[in-house]
This record gives sequence, C-alpha cells and structure tokens, in this order.
Amino acid sequence: MDEEQNVIAEVSHELRLPLANIKLLVETLLDGAIDDSEAANKMLLRAQREIERLEDLVNNLLSVTPGRQFEAIEKQSVFLSDACDYAVSSTSELAKKKQITVTCHLQEGFCIQANPDQLNQVLLNLVENAIKYTNDHGSVKIASGIADGSFYVEDTGIGIAQSEIPKIFKRFYRINRNKAKGSTGLGLSIVKHILDLHGAKITVKSTLQEGSTFTVEFPS
Repeated sequence: MDEEQNVIAEVSHELRLPLANIKLLVETLLDGAIDDSEAANKMLLRAQREIERLEDLVNNLLSVTPGRQFEAIEKQSVFLSDACDYAVSSTSELAKKKQITVTCHLQEGFCIQANPDQLNQVLLNLVENAIKYTNDHGSVKIASGIADGSFYVEDTGIGIAQSEIPKIFKRFYRINRNKAKGSTGLGLSIVKHILDLHGAKITVKSTLQEGSTFTVEFPS
C-alpha cells in the first residue's frame, strides 16, 4: 500500500469516528435525553463540534482534488487580528488538550489585501499544524512581520530537518507519522495553493527539537 493509499485509509477512519459519535449522540437524545435541557444542550454542542470536524476533513480533501480550483479571488483589506481570532478559537480545544498556549502579537490595525475566507484558512492550517507538532505545555505565537503584508507563526515544537523542508508543502506529506496521528497531510499543501493564488510567498526556518517559524508575505 503506497503513501496516498495509507492516507486515504486514515482519512476514512477519521470520517467514521465523528459519524459514529454523532449517531450515538442522536440516539441518546431520542432515547429520552432530549427531555433534560442541560444534558441535551451539551450533546448538541458536542454534535456541532463533530460536524465541524467532518466539514474540515471534507473541505481539505476537496481543496486538493486534481482539477479543482478555488473560486475567483475577491481581495479586500482584511484585519489580520480577525483571522488570528478565528484561528485561535478554532484550535482552542486541541490547544487545551495539549496545554499549549497560543498567543497573537499584532501591530494595531495590521491589514492584508486578501480573500478573508482564504486568509482564515491559511492561518488556521498553520496554527493547527504548529499545535500538532508541538509537545505538551509548549507555545505557538502569531505575529505581524517586519515587511508590509507579512506575518509569521512560530512554535516551540519538534522542528523540521533541513532535508525535509522542501517536501512539506507536497500533498499528503507528513514529517512524522507518530506526531501527526489523525493528520491527512493536506494542511500545508492547501496553504501553499492559496498563497500561490494570491501571489504571496511562504518561507520556513526550523531547528530540530527547538521549533519552527513559518513566515508569510503578501504583496503590498
């Protein structure tokens, strides 16, 4: 079984798990839990999170389907703080589970010319990736860069060998299978695809066992 077949098998497993959880939650509600408003509310919130997990998996797979392209880019002035808030809130459960601190250090009023939804996707994927590859009790920082239209995501994670850096933006590529359990290996390839569409670039600096810094620069 080649690497892509391995990933497809793991993605299938990842799809089945939230589906099974949603099925159990619905069955529990139908069996009478719906009459307990507090319990029902907790179950519905859990079901909502499981549905969001499914949406993320499906969207990531669709984004890298051969022949599929994102819709025409409609750029506008976007506050990076909004994308930062979105990324932090979307990864809060994962960060909490690993006791990782995620912080934003942005210049006031820092703006980027970009499609807001795609900028959200870029920052979310970078932050989620940083959390996955950072050991418990570590930290992830999002900050505006020195150059106009630039920002970076810095972590205290396991780092990337220099020989691996040229490969990390390829579809289905994962640096460390043990550390990336549950990962499809699509996150960084989607980031690169979106940035290419914007005429933006991304660079990586990393030291093994010390961490990585992904710097993104949009055209000014």
